[in-house]
Order: sequence, then structure tokens, then C-alpha cells
Amino acid sequence: MRVTVSRFIVPFLLVALSTSFFFLVKAQNVSEPVLDISGNAVRKGANYLIVPAGRGSSGGLDVSSIRNTTNPLVVSQNTQNSSGTYLQFSPVNPKENTIRVSTDLNIKYTSMIISDSSTVWRINTELIPQRHLVTVGGVEGNPGRETLSNWFRIDKYEDAYKLVYCPGVCETCRPFCGDIGILVEGSKRVLFVGSNQPLKVKFEYINSDDPWVTINPSSNPSIANKLSILPFVKVVMCIIVICHLIKVA
Repeated sequence: MRVTVSRFIVPFLLVALSTSFFFLVKAQNVSEPVLDISGNAVRKGANYLIVPAGRGSSGGLDVSSIRNTTNPLVVSQNTQNSSGTYLQFSPVNPKENTIRVSTDLNIKYTSMIISDSSTVWRINTELIPQRHLVTVGGVEGNPGRETLSNWFRIDKYEDAYKLVYCPGVCETCRPFCGDIGILVEGSKRVLFVGSNQPLKVKFEYINSDDPWVTINPSSNPSIANKLSILPFVKVVMCIIVICHLIKVA
């Protein structure tokens, strides 16, 4: 009778174990959320300011013209103590509402209108030869080869974040990748890809009257550690039970 029972229990536990492993791996593959300066997750569709966080940082991000060209306008950093222009982030997955680390996204200005251009960020290689400048005039959404220049990422950098261009929206493409930093062009400080000194940034949420409340476990180290350990403990317990049943059988 003992052998018969184990024949039914062991396969069931093996299925449960494999399912636990599946969800554990899936959970670990989800990138952690990008946090604003208040410790809340950055959200799609909300307005933010990109705040330079490095030593001796200048003002926020805006647009400007260089080399007597107004189309396209380049994304630039204000030299004065200005907060910059509001932006929104849109992740590559349209069903995702949280902006996550190292995940493809679009960036667009939301508090300005440009008559002959969109306000979506993109990479431009024509304004300055052999330089990958960040400009406006991009296209939002439609991930693929045709929109390769419109996708950016946010990565952790020291105690803050950095902006990165290394799109993963085309499996067969081999784009130029690099951190985004500051290139001095005349009197302008413009954003470009390939800097050895990334622009260190943080994100300030500016819609203070929004009632949406985000509970983010990763902002609390003790909760985050417990959440990462619990699935592993369950898997180990299943292995112990299975080994015991096989030994008894």
C-alpha cells in the first residue's frame, strides 16, 4: 500500500516542483522598477523631470538648436539652474504600466509642442558626423528595425541611474550601443551616445495631486529579500519531501 501511494504522490510532487521552478525563474526575469526620488515606481503615462544627479550638475533637460539647424532639435541640458521640461516614458510592452530597469522604452516631452516635429526622443547621426546625438522627431511604439533609433533604456548607475541606448527590439539588428552623456557643442550641452562619463540622473514625479499610490517592495530591502527567498524555500522543501518518499518506497 505504501508503494502504491508513493507512485501517485511522487509524480504529483514532481509536477508541483517543476511548476514552482517555472514561476521562480519567471519572477527573477522581471526587471526591478525604476524608482523616482520619492522611492516610488516610475509609471507609464505620468509626467517626470529628469534631474541630473552628478557632482557639479547643471540644469534639467530641454531642447536646443545647434549649427544653425532647427530641424531636428537636439536634447540638451540647461546650463542654468532650470528644472527642464516634463517627460513621459512608454515601455516596449504596451500592457506594462511600470518602467523597469534595462527595458526598452520611448521617451517624449509632454509640456512642449514643436510645429514640424514630434517630441519623441531618437538618435541622429547626421547633425554631427560620427556622433550619435539624441534629438526629437522620433516615433512612439511599433518596435522593430524601422524604429530602432527611438528606443532607450534606464540602467542603475552608482546611487542613481543613467540613460542608455542599446535597443533590443530587433533580434537580427546590431545597433551601436553606449551610455548617454554630455557633448559640449559651442555653448550648448547636448546629449549623445558613447560617453565614458554617463549623465547621472534621477526622476522627479511632478503630478503631486495624482491619487495613485504605489507600494514597491524593492524600496524596502527587508521585504524585497523575503520575497526573493520564499520561492526558493518552497522549492527546497518540495525536494526534501520527494526524496523522503522515494526512500520510503
